[in-house]
This record gives sequence, structure tokens and C-alpha cells, in this order.
Amino acid sequence: MGQHIETFPEATTRRVRVKRAPRSLVTTATVSGLLAFVLLVLVPFLPVNQVQSSVSWPQNNSVQAVNAPLISLAPQEVDIQIPIEAVDHVRPGQSLVLGTLPESSQEAFDRGLFVTAPGGGLVVSALNEVVFDLTPEEVAALPRDAVLSIQQTDEETTVAISGTSYSEEVEDDYRAQFTGFYSELEPDAGQLLIDAGLTAHIDINSRFTSSPTAVKVFAMIAGLISAVVSLVALGRMDRCDRRRVPLFDREWRTFKPLDGIVLAVLGFWHVFGANTSDDGFLLTMARVANDSDYMANYYRWYGVPEAPFGSPFYDVLALLARVTTASMWMRLPTLLAGIAIWWVLSRSILPRLGEAVAGRRVAYWTAAFVFLAFWLPYDNGTRPEPIIAAGILITWALFERAIAYDRLLPAALGTITAALTLACGPTGLSAVGVFLICLPAVFRTMRRRQAMAPMLAYIAAFLGAGMAVMVPVFKDQTLATVLEATAVRSEVGPALHWYEEWVRYATLFQQTVDASLERRFPVFTLVLCMVLILWGMARWGRIPGTNKATTQRMVLIVGLTVFFMMFTPTKWTHHFGIYAGVGAAVAALGSVVLSHFALQSARNRTFAFAATLFLLALTLAGWNAWWYVSSFGVPWWDRTVQYKAVEANTIVLALAGVVFLVGIVQSLMHNNRRAEAAKAGKAREFDQAARVDAGRWAGIMGAPIAVLAVLIVAFSCLTFVKSFVSQAPSYSVGMGNVRSFTGDVCALASDVMLETDTNDSFLTPIDGVPLGKSLDAGTNVGFTPDGVPAYIASENANTTDVLSSAQSDAQTADAPQDALSEQAQSTSSVNTQGNRPESLRGVNNSTVRLPFGLDYQRVPVVGTFEDDPSRKAVLETVWFELPEHNPDAPLLVTSVAGKIAHHDINGVEQEGTTLELEYGQLRDDGSVKTLDSVEMLDQGPTGEWRNLRYPLEDLPEKADVVRLVAEDASFGEKDWLAVTPLRNPTLAAMTELVDRDTPGLLDWTVAFQFPCQRTFTHYAGVTEIPQFRVMPDAPGKKQLSGFQDFLGGGALATAEAVNYSYDVPGYLRGDWQRDWGSFAKYELRTDSTGAAPVEANIDYETHTRWGWWTPGPMKIRNPNE
Repeated sequence: MGQHIETFPEATTRRVRVKRAPRSLVTTATVSGLLAFVLLVLVPFLPVNQVQSSVSWPQNNSVQAVNAPLISLAPQEVDIQIPIEAVDHVRPGQSLVLGTLPESSQEAFDRGLFVTAPGGGLVVSALNEVVFDLTPEEVAALPRDAVLSIQQTDEETTVAISGTSYSEEVEDDYRAQFTGFYSELEPDAGQLLIDAGLTAHIDINSRFTSSPTAVKVFAMIAGLISAVVSLVALGRMDRCDRRRVPLFDREWRTFKPLDGIVLAVLGFWHVFGANTSDDGFLLTMARVANDSDYMANYYRWYGVPEAPFGSPFYDVLALLARVTTASMWMRLPTLLAGIAIWWVLSRSILPRLGEAVAGRRVAYWTAAFVFLAFWLPYDNGTRPEPIIAAGILITWALFERAIAYDRLLPAALGTITAALTLACGPTGLSAVGVFLICLPAVFRTMRRRQAMAPMLAYIAAFLGAGMAVMVPVFKDQTLATVLEATAVRSEVGPALHWYEEWVRYATLFQQTVDASLERRFPVFTLVLCMVLILWGMARWGRIPGTNKATTQRMVLIVGLTVFFMMFTPTKWTHHFGIYAGVGAAVAALGSVVLSHFALQSARNRTFAFAATLFLLALTLAGWNAWWYVSSFGVPWWDRTVQYKAVEANTIVLALAGVVFLVGIVQSLMHNNRRAEAAKAGKAREFDQAARVDAGRWAGIMGAPIAVLAVLIVAFSCLTFVKSFVSQAPSYSVGMGNVRSFTGDVCALASDVMLETDTNDSFLTPIDGVPLGKSLDAGTNVGFTPDGVPAYIASENANTTDVLSSAQSDAQTADAPQDALSEQAQSTSSVNTQGNRPESLRGVNNSTVRLPFGLDYQRVPVVGTFEDDPSRKAVLETVWFELPEHNPDAPLLVTSVAGKIAHHDINGVEQEGTTLELEYGQLRDDGSVKTLDSVEMLDQGPTGEWRNLRYPLEDLPEKADVVRLVAEDASFGEKDWLAVTPLRNPTLAAMTELVDRDTPGLLDWTVAFQFPCQRTFTHYAGVTEIPQFRVMPDAPGKKQLSGFQDFLGGGALATAEAVNYSYDVPGYLRGDWQRDWGSFAKYELRTDSTGAAPVEANIDYETHTRWGWWTPGPMKIRNPNE
């Protein structure tokens, strides 16, 4: 027998004597329901208290630059007044009168608004177009008291000079990115210009920073109270049929072994299992919402609210983040949703499918492990899919209860859960599909119960209940702001059309994390089981032993879910997580149909087995891949499951083919024998003999799906057991969570070790050779100081090259004249474009911009890059003394670039030039005995600046000197290398170097693994300025950084517009070769004198805004530029 069997008295088969509901009860239900409906419908239109922010300049009677980055990038309105005499007070050699971006920021003139005075003229440009310009002669002829006026709105830009005929009006939106006011005006002229009328003012787009007024609060509270009163009245009217219906049946309070297994797997996965891709995105949104007062799309979409989606789930995350941002704590709602799904599935849904499911243990095991198969790869994070999956299942269960017991209160509660599920995310529309599918049955119940109360009383209660969702959606936003946010997200994207839904399913066949074997299996199983169910319904009309109506509703729910998913703007596979509950129910019924099919004949059993093997082969064709740090220590994380290059999917596919051929042979033999039996008039006896004893074999025949699900779940769990064990004591997801129990909740940040003294950690060359000559004093053939292509330099590096004239003159005088020739400094003119100027040559006469904050005046660099290589390059540096053992400095490191031969973290050999660490022993006479050489650890990526490292503890004790030996024997364009001297840096954990109060930019892919680092916040449209950035591994950074860039209205647009950056070398403790990601230090951009802007003073005003008020559309750049 099966488990958790619950009986449901069908309403249509019962005739119970009912009584008329009291008039007062009917009136209460009707009035309170309609009142709730009206009040809650008004919520989006009712006024809010909106904080209007603005910034003016000059501030503090000074023309010093100020920073005030806007999360919306562009302001709402601009008003600038500049006296013409400001042209005469620009610093010598400069032309900037006023700008909205630092001139040194990336593509500044394409993104900003600038007023410049080239050669004494006057130019106003915006978004790379000249809006207004005057020649120097025209400027000179202007009255000295003339004022340049610039005004911008979403409709037009007007530039004019008062008292003259000079005026330009452009009827287009030229509002530019604003991060502050920047100028090269002479400070001494500041007061003079202020007195002459210099002023700039912008109104910031702070429309989303709002809170409900007293009227709106009253409407929301009164509406919710009325809805509750209406539901209570509806419940009392339900009881007028004089039947007692228990709130929970006995089975809900039982606990079976299968329950223990499911809970154990959920608990194990909560601690040791993988997280999902967007956990950091949602964690950051939740954290920042506590300061910004609304749930903004932090990383993209110009900071618009997530509304109408996200609430109330995201609001719960924000509340949890107030306590701690530890992973297991933030994912607690997800774990509770998983438990709820299993309890509702096993106690309510499966019994409703009929005795064929409820009476078979294998059906429960199938449901349990298919549920887990969905849950493990899709739902163990902070994304809304697990909540939506629970919402869909609870909604369905409530409506099934309403139908089974002929009650309306469960259906009304189901209406609420459907609405709340929809609010959690676009895929929550599936819960509304459940509502629509069950609605006809609810109306039939209402008609049957008209003897108790009129239809209006029932409908009113449902209207009030359904509108309760307006409170979380519009609690602090208005209809106008939600419509604007929706328009912005739609315009910026990414968004695909409904007819491109095939992309989601095509992705499952790719070799990516989105199509990992764990993600493939449950979806493929769902498809197989749906095919089986539809075949069974077509074959038998009603699957034997099942509830036909419930089965039909389940099929329609899946169908509508597939349909509604077509209208989600993105087509990621993580949306499949909403099937966790419904998909498990489908699998349970599918196993029953498979059993019926297999029982018919031996050939059917063989074909069923072949089909499940083919399903397994398709599954194993995917990688065992997991997101970001979840892949640490995971076997086959970047390839299919295989042994000695023999792929498991190939073997299983071959087995499936063999079994299928056996089935064909059986089919031919069966048909032949049946034909012979038919000739003998014994066809019925033959068919009977071919069948299997249903009572004995029914469960076994339906078991293949359960067996495969168990295997996949077990494989997933063992994968992370292996990951934990192989990584220990180094970091893994499981290790980070286990440490949480001891109070260390900082996850990866506790194991990321950053260099604290990069420029002071270089090894000392022997024989008194200066560090600056350490790369040339040995053997050097073909390695030149400028043999590094400039294109590998960081785009956000400081390239202003501010240097005092005295220092510049001194360096030029000290440099040998032949070193200043083009031939000496470079192998090609293209090579050095973007390098430092000649006056800023490095310690070995290099103009290469060094990475990682290396000081070019102290650290030499040589490389082999040239346009036309003509010889083999060889380098042997001088020997360096090994330092005393220091546990805080465990590595030898060299900063390198280019393609270098090495073994990657999987032990696979990668081709390239040769670079080895050679170690030796210093003899008494000062000579060196070479002992051996080793390959340094290279994390990649090939070509970029990176840090090769080697643990000192792996060198033999007698070694006391080391050097680098390199060779480039290739003429290939990409075959080159560059090196710097060896160093032995002191390392410290990120948690020691970055305190919890320092604002930073944590990329959305990494934020969940750095819960102790604070993301920069924003309020009333103005963002904090981050002081650092944490990024994912090299592939992740390359692929995903664009998501949060300028054209997406992302966090990088503000952070890097006001900051330079350089990477601080970092390593994963104990797992030294691992590419954990990278850490960048931000420094404010400066003016021509090296002075940094100060933080602007922001003005705030509070206004009451009705729900239809709008200041105008936001400025959105074309994301396809």
C-alpha cells in the first residue's frame, strides 16, 4: 500500500441539508468584501510622500569639483548659468569650464554634458554632439556681464546667452549622465564668478523614493481588515451546510520514513549544496533596500523599482538582511518553501490524483525524488522560483480542497496565494493559471450554495481577497512609478519576444551551466511523463485508478504554465524551478502510466526501459556544472561525466540502442506469435498470457523514473560531498556554511588573501644588483622594456599621468639619450599607444603601464611582444635571495602577461611560451649551484596581466636562491610573454583589510559569497561612491560585467565614472591556483592638478504626489549602441 492516503468526499455525490445564512452574516461578507475591493483598488492611485532631491553648485563659495553620482545616470532637469568671463579664468593648458563627468572617465564626451573654452572660444556639447559654439572672436565681442544659460528637460535643450541673439534650441532629449560638477576654473576666481552669477542646479530623478501618506496607510489597513472580515464571514457561511470539515487531516500530522529522507536531503543541500546564479543580485537588492527605502534593480535598469514584481518575498529578504546576510539565513524562506511543497504534495495533491497514485509507494518515491531533482539545481537560492513553486502548489491544493469539500473559503484563500505568487515574479502567472482552471468548479459551488447566501456575498469576498496583493505591490510606489519602471526594464532588456520561447528549451541542449546534467534531468523527465499521461488519456479516456477531473486540471496547469512562460521577458532555464511541486505530481502519475504501459507485454517493458535509458543519456550529455564558487572541487564541472575520455552518455546511449533493438525483435516475435495464435483462434488467451501480474509487478514497472531520479539526486549530493572533502580545509560552499555555525559568516571573504605590500615585497637580488636592473643583469636576448602591448592595460586605470614639472625634468635629464629614441623604447609605435609619455619612463626605461598598482619608478618589466619578431627570446634573471619563512607570506609571485605554457587547475597541459622558477643553493664563494626548476601555478586568463605563484613550502629546504628563466621561441602573434621580478608578498584575509562599513561594488555574481562586505547604497537618486570592487573569475568577469555597464543603466556606470581602479593581487587560501575572482581598489578621479572632488551636499524636499503624477520619462540610452 502507499503512504499518506487521504479521502475526499466529492461534493457532487453528497446531498446535505443546509440552512440559510443569517442576513447579518451575508451583509457583513458583502459589504466588507466590496469595501476591501474598493479600498485596495484605490491604493495605486492614492498619494505618497515623495522625497525630491537636488544639487546645486558652486558649494561653500568654492568652484571645487563635487561628486554626486545619480543611480538613474541622468537628472530630471538641468539649469546652468555661467558668466562669460569664466572663459578667462580656466587654468592654463585646460579648457573645461564645467562638466557633468570627469574628463578622464570612459567615453566622457559621449556620455556627459560639457562646457569648454578651447582657445578662448565657447563650446557646449552633450552626448557627443555640439549643441552650441562660439568662436574666440565671437566670445571676445560679448558683453562682459553676459551669461551663458543652459536648460534641459526631457523634451528639449535650450542654450542661450542673455542679452544677445545667440540661442539654440534642440527638441530632443540631450540629458547627459551626471556624477557631479567638474571644472578647471582657477580657485582664486571662484568668488568673483559666483558674484557674477555662476550657478548650476539639477533636479534629481528621485521619484521612486517615497513612502505612503496617512490616507494611503489608512486605505491599506482598512482594506486588509475588511478583506479578513469578509473571509471570516465566508468561512462561517461555508459551515451552513452543517458538515464538519477538519482543518488538517490526520495524515498531515504523521511522519514517515520517506519524509525523513526528503527533509534530510533538503537539509544537506541547504548546508553543502550549490547556490543559484542570481543569489548575489537579490541579496544586494535586499540589503540596499533597507537604506534606499525601495526595492531597486541595483545592478541594472537605472535603479528603477522591481515593482510590480518581487513583493512580498523580496521584502522578507530585506528584513532577514537586517539580522545577518549569512547564506543559510538568507535562504531560510527557500528551505521552508521546500518543506511546504513536499508536505502539500504528499498530503494533498497525490491523494487527490486517485487510488492508482495514493496506493502505490513507488509513486510517492517518484514524486519525492523528482521534486528533489528539480529542487537541487534550481531552487536552493534567493531567487523567487522556489516561492513561486510553493505558491502554485498551495494554490492548487486549496482549490482542490474547495472542490472536494464543496467549500468556498479554501478557494478564496487560494485566490490570495495565486495573487501573491504572481507578485513574486513573472512566472507566478502560472498560479493565476491554476485559479483560472479551477474557477468554473468554484462557480458551480457558488451556484449550489445559493440556498445559503446570494452570489454577490461570495463574489464580494473573492474580490476583496484577490485585491489584497495591492498592498505589497504598491505600498510605497504609485501607479505612475510602477508603469515607468516597467517601461524602463522593457526598453533596456534583455528581453525576448514570446515567440522566442524556444530559446529556453534550446539552452538545455548546450554545454553550459544553464544546461548542466542536473538541470536537464527534471525537465526531460517532466516532458516524458507529460507525454505518457497524454497518451494514457488518449488511449483509455481516463487513466485507470485516477481521478479524471484532477488529472485534467493538472494537465491544464502544466499546459498553461508552459504557455504563460512564453511571456516572461527572459528565457533562462532557472525559471524551470517553478515546476518543483507540479512536476513531481506529474512524475508520480507518469510512473503509473508507465506501469500500465509496461504491464501489457514484454516488448512494452523493453521499450519503456529503452526510453528511460535514452533520457539518462540525454541527461549525461550535459556538464556537471554549477555556478561560480559552487563548482570548486566539483568533478567534471567543465565537461561531461567521463572516464579516460570515454563519456558516460555515449555508453548509456549505446545501451539504449541495444535495448531498443531488443524491443524491436520482441515486437516482431510477438506479432508473429500473435498472428499464429489468431489463426488458431486463441488470440485472447495469448494476450492474457503476455500480460504481467499487475498486483506483483505494477510498482516495479513504474520504478525506472524513480530509480533515475534517485541516481541523479544521489550523484548531486555525492558531488558536493566530494567537493567539501577535496577542498577542505580550503573554501567550498559547504565549508563556508559549516563555518557559519562557529560564527564565521563571511564565506569566501575569510579565505581570499590579498597582498598588503606589493611594492615592498620584491626579493633582494644577490651581488648587490639593484631591483631595477634585476631583469637585465642576467641573460637577456629579445626581452625589451616596452615589449608589452598597450591594449592589455585596464580600461579603468589611471592614465592622467599627473607629475610635477620638477620630477619630470629630473627624470628626463637622468635618462640616457639613446633610451629616449623610438627604437629603444618600443618595438612598434602601435605597441606603445596608451603607454606613459617619454617623460614618465620607468626604472628600466619602460613606458608600459604596470598592473596591480606596481610602482613603475621601482619595478622593472620586460617582454617579447613585437610586430615582426625575428629571433628567439631568452631571459635569465639574476638570482634572488629567498626570505625567512613567514606564515603570512607563503608564496613566491611574479606578475606576468602573455601566453605561457602551464598545467591548468584540472591538470590539463596548456601550450605557450616557457617560464619556469629555477631554484638553487648559494655556495661559499658566492656562486650558485642550480638545483632544479618548477612550473609556477597559472590561474589564467591567457594574455592578460596575472600573478603566477608558487608555495614556498614546496621548495626544498636547502634552496636559498631563486630566479626566473623564460624562453619565447615562437613567432606567433599571440605567443609572447612579459615578466616582472619575483616578490614574496605578505597576505591578509579580505575581512581584515576591508571593514564592514567601507562601501564597495560587489558584482552580482559574487555578492552572495561576500556577505561581510558592504555594497554601496543610494538614497533619493544619489549613490554612495564605492572604494573597492569584487569581481568573479576571469570567464565570469568577461561574460557578465557588461550586464551592469553604462548602456544597461548599471552600477558600473556610476562606480567607474568617478573612480580609477587597479587590481590588488589576491589568492584563495590553501587552493593557490584557483581563480576565485579579483579585487580592485578604487581611487577618485582627479583634475589636472591631482585634486579629487569632494562629496556634494544634497538638498531634500518632501512633496505629496498622487498616483498619476510623473515628472516625465527617464533618460534611457539605446542599449544597442
